[in-house]
Amino acid sequence: MTSTTWLITLLVLSLAGNAVLALRASRTGRTTPPSAPVVTASAEPSGTDDGRRCSTAEWEAVRREVTAAHELLRGRDLELARVRALLKDAREKSATAALQPAGVRQELHAARQRLRALEGEVRDLARERDDARSDADGLERRLAEAETEGGTPLGPDALSPAIPRRLPLGRDATSDSSVDGADLGPLVVRAASVRGDRARREGEHRREAFLLRFVEEIRTPTLLSAVAAGVPHGRWSQSAADRACRNLAAQLARYGDTLGHQLYRTAGSDDDPTGLLRTALQGVAHSMRLVTRGEGPGGEPDDAAIGVALTGLLSRLGDSRQREHLAFGIGDGALMMLRDGVWSSVFTPGDTAAERGSLLPAAAPRVRCARLTTRPGDLLALCSSSLAELLAHPGAGDWFAARWAGRRPHLTSFLSEVNVPVRSPGGDRTVVCLWDFGDARDAPPTDS
Repeated sequence: MTSTTWLITLLVLSLAGNAVLALRASRTGRTTPPSAPVVTASAEPSGTDDGRRCSTAEWEAVRREVTAAHELLRGRDLELARVRALLKDAREKSATAALQPAGVRQELHAARQRLRALEGEVRDLARERDDARSDADGLERRLAEAETEGGTPLGPDALSPAIPRRLPLGRDATSDSSVDGADLGPLVVRAASVRGDRARREGEHRREAFLLRFVEEIRTPTLLSAVAAGVPHGRWSQSAADRACRNLAAQLARYGDTLGHQLYRTAGSDDDPTGLLRTALQGVAHSMRLVTRGEGPGGEPDDAAIGVALTGLLSRLGDSRQREHLAFGIGDGALMMLRDGVWSSVFTPGDTAAERGSLLPAAAPRVRCARLTTRPGDLLALCSSSLAELLAHPGAGDWFAARWAGRRPHLTSFLSEVNVPVRSPGGDRTVVCLWDFGDARDAPPTDS
């Protein structure tokens, strides 16, 4: 290497060292650069080994300083990155914290709305429970409020009959209520049929009927009383019930002469009217099927639409100390007797559940009958199942007994009493009452 080359190299290294020292001074805040050996170029290079070793050592020191500065810079960059990450996390947490109260308020609002809804459901369920409980034991509760003497199940309100709020609907509809009766010497008869509470609320029609008729073909004066109750949801049950009563009178008149001999048999006679009554009811069943002719499968009558429970009573008229009666029927009707202030069931067409569930026209051959006698002061009540339940109930039965014992009620008052606003699980109420006063001269006057 020539001396010129050495000179240029030393000059470059000197300038570079001064620049590095100036940079370090600026970073450390020093305003006056430190003294440094100045290499003066001479006309001739030193060419000594000591000069070369000094320049190399200084260069290595500068390199170490630069490396340390870069390492410091990288450390600060890492620290800055860490701080920035912490700041970002803090900002995110701050935003989340700012949103937290709103979310809590929304959840609280939703919880309060649900609470109000649940409170409403609880109130509704409580009302439904109370209504169900009231319907289940309404009769006992109302009867418990009656006065001890001369009271009624609903107090003074029972003197006013229940008034329907809707007219009955449907093609088979009939009047809401009907009443009939007569004073036949010592035998006084009253009959009434009223629509049930449920049917009135739902606008359905009455499905029960009654009939009072003389059987003129029987030589001994005889009264026929009949009560028919159609199935609750039968499409033509009311027409079927009415037809059953009317055709029963026609069928008994057809066999009147023979029936009279069997009905008022002589002592020791074993004539049994069951066969004749079965034949009569088969004729009634044929007449009932005409109501739905062509409406059933294959054009056959629809028995399900005309099912009827039928109960009848044949009573001998005239003055008598032992009046004869013949009760008969199919289904769940009943004949009740009031004697000495106590109600008792003296005849039911069926003893078992299957027999009580039998209906015309299908069950015509299953007719049952029973003979009985009454004495002066007795009261017979031929009734549908719903009113029979009321008479059998201790409280309601006592109320009806107090109203009917030994009386000849007017038709209007009798209808009001049958229509007394007492809750009961039954449907329509239909009853025919017969007061036996024995000798006509002993009969009390008609009530005012």
